[in-house]
Amino acid sequence: MFQYKLISIILVLFSVNTFAQTGKKKITLIADEQANIKFNETNHDFGKIKEGTKATYEFTYINTGKAPLILTDVITPCSCTSPDWSKEPLMPGKSSKIVIVFDSKGKPGTFNKTITIKHNGTSGTEYLIIKGVVGN
Repeated sequence: MFQYKLISIILVLFSVNTFAQTGKKKITLIADEQANIKFNETNHDFGKIKEGTKATYEFTYINTGKAPLILTDVITPCSCTSPDWSKEPLMPGKSSKIVIVFDSKGKPGTFNKTITIKHNGTSGTEYLIIKGVVGN
């Protein structure tokens, strides 16, 4: 009698477990339905700039994907370089800008800075480069 109860309990648990698993929904993102970022250009050469100048450049980008694009972070390599960007989602087909300011005060000589862009698009990370020469 005990064996029949044990077998019955195992069958009930197996049935409940199977039913619970089939009731779950899987969410799969398809790359075609994600955001995608495309920059007009990823490198900018300021050329020669006078020491003490705050050199500014705007990198333009567009969301070429099919979902809203969100820039989660813009990371600069030092305190001499500062970014400004929209924290709002960018809808598909729309464009925006990342403004990069390089403060040349106390930075004579050649500079080459890489800015890291973190986002929710297909690649997840992009890189921008600014360079130039600081002189008198």
